[in-house]
Amino acid sequence: MTSKVLRGALASLLLLLCACSNFDQEVDAFCRRNPDRCGEAPDAGPSPDAGVEDAGVPDSGLPDSGVPDAGDPDAGVPDGGTPDGGPLNTCVPGNTPPSLTGSTHLHILFDTSGSMRELPQISNSEHSSFFNITADGCVNPRLDAFSTSRGWDPSFRYPLPDPGTGLGSDNGFPNLFQDDKFYAYMYWNDSSEPAFQWTTKEQACQSQVPSWDTTNAPTYNQCLQCLGTKGYWKLPGATGRDTPPLSNLDFIFWGRFLNFNPPKYVTAKAVLKSIIKDLSKVRVGITHFSNSSPYSTVLQRQNPSCQQHAADASAFDAYRASYINSINGLQFTTGTPLGRSLLNIGYYFTSDDSIYQTRFNFGSSYTYPPEFKNSPLDTQGRSICWSCQAPTVIIITDGEPSSDSFTSAQAAQLRTVNGGPVYCPDSAPCTSGTSASSRDKGTSETSFTDDNPNYYLDDVAKMLYEQDLQESAPPQVGDFDTTGKQNVITYTVGFGINSNLLKHTAQVGGGMYYTADDSNSLRQALLDIIQSSRSRSVFSSSPQTSPR
Repeated sequence: MTSKVLRGALASLLLLLCACSNFDQEVDAFCRRNPDRCGEAPDAGPSPDAGVEDAGVPDSGLPDSGVPDAGDPDAGVPDGGTPDGGPLNTCVPGNTPPSLTGSTHLHILFDTSGSMRELPQISNSEHSSFFNITADGCVNPRLDAFSTSRGWDPSFRYPLPDPGTGLGSDNGFPNLFQDDKFYAYMYWNDSSEPAFQWTTKEQACQSQVPSWDTTNAPTYNQCLQCLGTKGYWKLPGATGRDTPPLSNLDFIFWGRFLNFNPPKYVTAKAVLKSIIKDLSKVRVGITHFSNSSPYSTVLQRQNPSCQQHAADASAFDAYRASYINSINGLQFTTGTPLGRSLLNIGYYFTSDDSIYQTRFNFGSSYTYPPEFKNSPLDTQGRSICWSCQAPTVIIITDGEPSSDSFTSAQAAQLRTVNGGPVYCPDSAPCTSGTSASSRDKGTSETSFTDDNPNYYLDDVAKMLYEQDLQESAPPQVGDFDTTGKQNVITYTVGFGINSNLLKHTAQVGGGMYYTADDSNSLRQALLDIIQSSRSRSVFSSSPQTSPR
């Protein structure tokens, strides 16, 4: 054997050994993050971090860590082969730029429905029930359970629930809420500068208790005591409404208590801004609901650009302030069109109209809204940057779907693409009420015509997870190779609600389901999702498998 041949054989052997070594390192890292999926106890190495500092939004009490569900993500393990030196974005381990290792691509669907104005303890917007369970002025089981679990202390001055991030014009909202003022039920609407109704508890009680200083003196004294100890008081006999106007002067809240237990819109905005403030190595987009067709709107498209993201891990820094300012400008007045909004987001992540129009055969039944149209694949503003990428959609919502009806043509095509209907299991049915007609599944198993038309969120999530959303002929378009599977993974967060639909959506959408009812648990849920998404991205060059 000549020396030239011998040197070539030794070089090949060394390359093979290096490739195997790198593969072992990748597998070890994966098993440390996912011990239950490796069949053995992991090394006690350091846990990966979500890349988000825990500056956070101050919370009044003990954190509720959130309850993940729907199983572990199945990210797959890459083979140990040597990269073939193909284009940067090909679906091959090792061809991802080093700056993108551990990065993630998020798109947040943010609930801007009118029910986000409510306190977290109001279930399904049933205000009359919330009034009815409030006895003896200040005995409300839901409010009292929250106060006990979070350690309510009437002598403690709680911090503002939205102190601001200090970025852009977000310097906090000192009047949300004023500690020494008193507010009437739902008069705060969705304002960041809500007006108070009374300056003292004496003034508040005197305004709502007739003959407060004579025949109704006991009720007046009860009002003073409740406000000073529990932080709230309802006039005995007062009733609430389930239709507008929802505001009511007969249910009074101390500003201190509202800082301890703020309405959902306050907490959700503050937490999302704090997450945006500290994200790194990320592309992010945001969508929220709308009252008019297509019933959702893009607040922010995916930023930074693919080129910026690949070149600089801190490229998102330039966008933080504008994202935070846009979140501050949100209004909460819509219904809850969850399924239609997710369908629009899915359209944004397709290569072009042909995916929905021809391959999924939606034809003219879908409107192809221009604001959700993807940028051309040969541009750096496209929604997906490289092959086999699976963006993470995070749905944050407080309710069941409303104003979310799908047409019969859309329902038929969803069933065709998914190979059949997608129903919640009978053991955990998806329903908007107690009647059979409110369930997602009608009485007929062969026809969708008697299904609840508002319950197609999980059908959409399954389609977006299992189908390839990007294609081109030829597959290489500029620096983007559409080879492989580009799908969408859906995570869900029920804020102030535990929803079987949200749980099932995450299960069939490849993600996980969380519940939250205060700022700490909401923040923790989002951090967990971001960490899960980052863990997936380590092996993003391997096609995702179907949910288990």
